[in-house]
Amino acid sequence: MIDLNEQSFQLRYHQNQLRDPDAIPTHLPSLNSLMHDAGGQIGFGRGWFVVWAGLPGLGKSISALSLACAALEAGETVAYVSLEMSQVQLASRYYSIATGLDVNFFGRGEEKFSERAWQLAQRKVESLPPIYLPDTISSDWSESVDFIKDAVETKGATFVVFDYLQLASCGTEQDIMRGISAITTDLRAYTVQNDIVTVCLSQFNRETAANFKMRPRAAGLWGGAIIEQSADVIVALSHHAYERDPDGKGAKLWALVLKNRHGSVGDIPIYQSFRNLQQREGLEDELSEWPKP
Repeated sequence: MIDLNEQSFQLRYHQNQLRDPDAIPTHLPSLNSLMHDAGGQIGFGRGWFVVWAGLPGLGKSISALSLACAALEAGETVAYVSLEMSQVQLASRYYSIATGLDVNFFGRGEEKFSERAWQLAQRKVESLPPIYLPDTISSDWSESVDFIKDAVETKGATFVVFDYLQLASCGTEQDIMRGISAITTDLRAYTVQNDIVTVCLSQFNRETAANFKMRPRAAGLWGGAIIEQSADVIVALSHHAYERDPDGKGAKLWALVLKNRHGSVGDIPIYQSFRNLQQREGLEDELSEWPKP
């Protein structure tokens, strides 16, 4: 039990608040600038539980890998749990995003796989901290827990990606809802206790998924209020404002900050490349071309 009026607590509080912010930056500068408190307008603060949501095929996993790459560039060790992609599938996407090279250079087969691109990728990532993946894909939540604990407590991981929440539960609709609630609560508590950052990907419920014209809301996350209540930050990809380039090389959309316990919300224009899978912010002189959020 802590008394906020007790002198020893006030001393610790004073010393803590005088320290520089210690946060993990994202690949989106405008998103970083919205993150106050422990985020210090640098990025996600340690101990934060972040939910990144979107409909299938909109770019959740690409967003997660981009966030992981930004964390690696900042010197953080990453633990990445994917319940839908193999190590090889993730590796191809990761090497493309990390290097900016065409993802097709990392395709399978002698005619597709580029030795030159592979050499460049090896040189790029050799100086980065580790990014750990489980040995196998599993929908067993206990196996994911064991992996995350091992990565954090023995490998020093400070940035965790869980892709994605609803795949860790099975059974009836009621079973899935209970599972999502338990997983969200567990992940949130573990994140706070170990002073790490966890980015948890999430789908939307059927009502939201069925209406492409409706702007997504935090209340539309598949799993109920527990996800919204547990998250420090909720970011959603804009299925209602999504536009492919005429040449098919990318898409314009928005990262919608629907909840921010540590600052203000906002809409961030992003361009998503289908060539190298990288995401970047839309430039000021480009925004007239973006669909309205």
